[in-house]
Amino acid sequence: MTIRNILVPLFPGVAFDNQLAVAVDLARTVEGHINAVFVRPDPMQIIAAAPSVTLAAGLSAAMIKHDGEAAAAAAKEKFERWRREEGLAATIVDRSLRTPYARWSERVGDVAPIVAACGRLSDLIVINRPSMSFASAEAFDAAVFESGRPTLLVDRKVSRDLLRHVVIAWNGSLEATRAVAGAMTLLHEAQQVSIFTTLDDSALEQDLDLAESLCWHGINPRYLRPRPGETSAAEALPRILGDVNPSMLVMGAYTHSRLRETFLGGVTREVLAHVEIPVLMMH
Repeated sequence: MTIRNILVPLFPGVAFDNQLAVAVDLARTVEGHINAVFVRPDPMQIIAAAPSVTLAAGLSAAMIKHDGEAAAAAAKEKFERWRREEGLAATIVDRSLRTPYARWSERVGDVAPIVAACGRLSDLIVINRPSMSFASAEAFDAAVFESGRPTLLVDRKVSRDLLRHVVIAWNGSLEATRAVAGAMTLLHEAQQVSIFTTLDDSALEQDLDLAESLCWHGINPRYLRPRPGETSAAEALPRILGDVNPSMLVMGAYTHSRLRETFLGGVTREVLAHVEIPVLMMH
């Protein structure tokens, strides 16, 4: 899938420098464009959701609106300064669409439905790791489970060589298949691609050989395997990522149910908790 529209959801009180740094690097690589959407809360929804709390805090709809508008103005000023420093236009500059630009817009309301709606009309969503804030957690759920688009999670530590070495976590699942398809444009641009899998040779020979499939696209990856004694992907994957030092991970999100992964300790949960490199996920 071609990546042209890169959605970057932004929220009050949440740093977005790393999101923009990753988005602009990718935009320049794939001739894409950045759609920065700032989501601020609806005052009436906040009051309706917790009337006693807002009353005790002495908050009114006017005060909440004023704070939201002030946060949006400060964020926009920071965004515009970044855009100028990066030499990006604010709108389309040529009809070929080959010159990246960065657009700012604002929405008022709940994070999840706005991110889901904007995400469905995007090609890639770049968000903060969900542990960074409540808004980022809401954005993660909406992007991964409601948008149907690839979602790239970024952490506080971001390398500017994102496509130096991409590792795919492969188990033959529908979710992993969708993640690979969503990342195909980036895989074409990667300097090196590897595939981590716990599937044995017989499984790979029975139509699950991702390396052979990627060869049809001119991509020639190598397989990475668990060591003897490593009994699960959740155990082996962090060790392998430490060994090969990749710049990005591509994987399906929650290939088991979220409830089952919570109890059993799934790969997605381990990655969200311990892997610091950018992770492209799809469910």
